[in-house]
Amino acid sequence: MLPEGNTVKGRKLAWRNGSLVADDPVTAWDGLLAARGLSEADPFFSPKLADLPDPFVMADMSKAAARVSDAVVNGESIHIFGDFDADGVNGTAILVESLQAAGANVTFSIPHRADDGHGIGVEPVQQAFAAGTQLGISVDTGTTCFDACDEATRLGLDLIVSDHHLPEASLPGCFALLNPARSDCGFGDRRLCGTGVAFFLLMAVWKLLGEKGQRPAFDLRLLLDRVAVATIADVMDLIGVNRILVYHGLKKLNTDPSTGMRALLNVAKVKKEVTAETVGFYIAPRINAAGRLQHGEAAMRLLSTSDAAEAAKLAAELDETNKQRRQVEAEVFKQAEAKLGGAKVLAVYDEAWHAGVVGLAAGRLARKHGKPAAVAFVTPDGAVRASLRGSPGYHVGDLLNACGEHLDGFGGHAGAGGGTIKSGQWDGFVAAFEKAVDEQEEHGADHMLLPVDGLLGLTAMHIALAERLSRFNPLGRGNPACTWLVNDLHIADRRDLKGGVCRLKLTDGSSWIDGIVFGANGFGDAIQPGLTVSVLGQLQKDEWRGNGAVQFVIEDLIPA
Repeated sequence: MLPEGNTVKGRKLAWRNGSLVADDPVTAWDGLLAARGLSEADPFFSPKLADLPDPFVMADMSKAAARVSDAVVNGESIHIFGDFDADGVNGTAILVESLQAAGANVTFSIPHRADDGHGIGVEPVQQAFAAGTQLGISVDTGTTCFDACDEATRLGLDLIVSDHHLPEASLPGCFALLNPARSDCGFGDRRLCGTGVAFFLLMAVWKLLGEKGQRPAFDLRLLLDRVAVATIADVMDLIGVNRILVYHGLKKLNTDPSTGMRALLNVAKVKKEVTAETVGFYIAPRINAAGRLQHGEAAMRLLSTSDAAEAAKLAAELDETNKQRRQVEAEVFKQAEAKLGGAKVLAVYDEAWHAGVVGLAAGRLARKHGKPAAVAFVTPDGAVRASLRGSPGYHVGDLLNACGEHLDGFGGHAGAGGGTIKSGQWDGFVAAFEKAVDEQEEHGADHMLLPVDGLLGLTAMHIALAERLSRFNPLGRGNPACTWLVNDLHIADRRDLKGGVCRLKLTDGSSWIDGIVFGANGFGDAIQPGLTVSVLGQLQKDEWRGNGAVQFVIEDLIPA
């Protein structure tokens, strides 16, 4: 029933959940629900905060929450060890804002990407202790920071690690380790980002403070916009616990965003509904820009401020930094492609490349070639530090584990990660990386498959179906948009717009649909007027035209 052969982008079609054919919207919707094991009344369509799991189920949570609540009650100094990406700075922001609101004395530090790299350093631990810190809490980092944890223990500084990156064979010797990726944990199906873990820590602390009659007046729901942005930015699966957090976080972004988020939305000129896609394209890059080219502290201050003037100033600075980031990233990607020269294994480094964009360049390589990539820079002391990005069907964290003998330190999860190559072992790392990628490709799912939810006729392309499909929002990793196939459509007209976007008029001879193509240049001559094609993509409401209009966002196609 599905066309044979590859699409224009070289992918093969496969049913996502079994064949579904529909010529009307009701049949399409009912068939989709059945295929995904859902019903109209399924809780999936009405995520509730009350359905979040008990935070005390997480390994070490009772110990960690009790220590934090005692520190708040007793007025101890608390230091947050953050990270410089969107997950790390959002997590730092929510911990600082909420704990300060609870009356705690809180300080924070964020490493510099190029000078310090990911992780908690020994020196920041020593500095925090010298400043009087009695309790440290990490966010989005720490699981593989053995030296820092040992130093904290030696000094008598209680260090709670809250993280989500894959552990090594042994765990650090910290006061408590909150990490769903622990083999003895699995909280939330191991899908939380670092900010998500920190949010559940706060939930537990608020509960314990309440039992002591000292529950803060601060409402943790005020933090959900930043939890959502961190989850989306770190490309977490948007199902289960994350679906609940992101669903309500996006609601807050659309109705009552925090001061910093409002400033970011303004500077990014976001005027329509904020979706997961909006966050991924407009908000997360601006937050990440600070840590990539300058210092993540600027983003953290933006995300935790309540001063509108300060937020506007910081957001404008991040916007300008993001423009610079795009230019630097494009140049590094171009140079990386040239250095690879068509090599099979996507692993490359250069002393001149900027630390803040190698991960982005790796992501572009992975998307273009359909398999993981490692792009590295050289630190001032001569160490080669690599950023890895994945592709559907691969797991970056497992790739790093497979290359562990060639790394001084590393961390990662399914979609991204990084590590420092041991001195003189770049070639060994490349060989191990190639072997690990090949093994994952051999044993994993075909990463060039394009899952299809159903084969539709144009008469099914109705506003009623488009509105029902929107109930699957928020869409993203783990909860992809429904992909439909429409066979044998004639391209009656093409209109090119700015930014490589074009609009097509498509007909089956009796009905019509408006098609929109982003990145039209990638389709070459396959979308010229007069041709007949089978199109694959998503049915959406056309917000620009309104009045019940729909459009088909073309993801790929098969020429007749």
